Amino acid sequence: MSFSHRAFPEIRAIFLAQFHPDQGPIVRLSIPEDAVGAEKNSYADLGAIKGEGSRCRSGMLSAENSTGFGTFVDDSAEVIELIKRPARSIAPADSSKIDFNSIQTLVIPKLQLFDRLVTVNTGKYKVMCYPLCIKGDNYVRNAFIFNMCFAFDIDADTKCYGPVVKRVGCLLRELEITGKLLSNPEGTRPLLGMMRQLVNKLNEHGEYQIELDLKGISQPMASTGISIKLFPYYEAPKDIEPYHVPVKIIDFDIAKRKSAQTVYQAHVPSDIMWDLVLDKVTDYIDNINHVRRIARLTAIHEKTVILALKHLDYFGCIKLVDIFRFGNVYEGQHHLKDIFRNAWLQRECHRYVTRDGQTGSISIEQLIQLYSTIRNRKTVAEWIIENDIDVDRLDVRRFFMFGVLHKMLRRVHCYPVLSKLQDQRSPDDREASSSSEASKKQNKSELGTLDMLDGTHHLDEICILEDKDMDTMREFLDQQEGINYMYL
Repeated sequence: MSFSHRAFPEIRAIFLAQFHPDQGPIVRLSIPEDAVGAEKNSYADLGAIKGEGSRCRSGMLSAENSTGFGTFVDDSAEVIELIKRPARSIAPADSSKIDFNSIQTLVIPKLQLFDRLVTVNTGKYKVMCYPLCIKGDNYVRNAFIFNMCFAFDIDADTKCYGPVVKRVGCLLRELEITGKLLSNPEGTRPLLGMMRQLVNKLNEHGEYQIELDLKGISQPMASTGISIKLFPYYEAPKDIEPYHVPVKIIDFDIAKRKSAQTVYQAHVPSDIMWDLVLDKVTDYIDNINHVRRIARLTAIHEKTVILALKHLDYFGCIKLVDIFRFGNVYEGQHHLKDIFRNAWLQRECHRYVTRDGQTGSISIEQLIQLYSTIRNRKTVAEWIIENDIDVDRLDVRRFFMFGVLHKMLRRVHCYPVLSKLQDQRSPDDREASSSSEASKKQNKSELGTLDMLDGTHHLDEICILEDKDMDTMREFLDQQEGINYMYL
């Protein structure tokens, strides 16, 4: 299967860097062979400063005192300082090459960065790597430091390659520990073949599987198989609260049928079976119902509904917005400029916010003008009156929802803050109210509401958690003294 219309960035180069006991950080192998430009660096000239013995060939790499990438047990402060601060890098003559000298202190880094993913930009490339160190008495300096680096375009989204880079590094470490593949000069040929196929297979197919022939190099690892596959990167699911409103991004009926085709291949039964919770929850996702209402309509526990919605959010099937009310306040964001420049976004906005997608009802130019009038933190109702909006031609809810979904608008929440808590009723009234069970429950509910007026809960959250509508909550708050409102 061709991978030309890939959803993954293309690998531009791959190179193996290692710490040479005499020359310092070097590029041992690269695909393409001329992909990396590296002039001779200052590490090769250590002997010129302290003599040949200052290279500390038998020095033990110190994990306790790791002030440099290789802090060795030696009394020579000049050597340690030189290792910490290499000379100014010399850029390669060809700007299309990767400037290794500018990134060598991160490719062969300090001890704290070993066994960690490192991403560094240089020139027009982004280099992702996983530096590793193998300690052993059989190595010069008692340690073998190496790093297999992947280079991409500077603007590439390389999140999906993180597990691949780490896995390749760990596989090479295992091959070195078991069969000395990297430290053995005879390992160059299979390493080059593996690197070349790694680039080609991942770029073309998004996966890689090869049998390494290590006969004559390592008997324990004479025939070793390596399998690697790229997977899309998904952000961790956001926290979903009872007051959030899930908005459909895909058609769930089509999604059900496609998932059924994956299981049943060409034949799709008429009674498509899907996850029972997802099947019920998606029936009530209408871009209006909030999470708690969906839980009540489906008669499913709220936590289970939230887990199902997190699953849908993780795979990009829904997005989350706030409850829409005409008393909401919105303000423009930096991405509001996109509606002025992006023709596709303008057409999508017109199709989505006009009533039933009618053409000629309201022009794209008018929509753009309306978005530019959202300022001064006015409520939606005030905005409608001020701009004389014809609600028969424009779906106001969708208008603001589209802006929020495309990060052109932001909801401004109202946070009530109670500065003092006091009961202003007369003693007789308090005594009379305490005698009634209903009054006790009401007082307990009111105290629970007042406890949330600490500036960390906005009105949407308080209304949903206390199971009250906005008008009732506003009326209750207006009866209290010492309440201030913050809009954030």
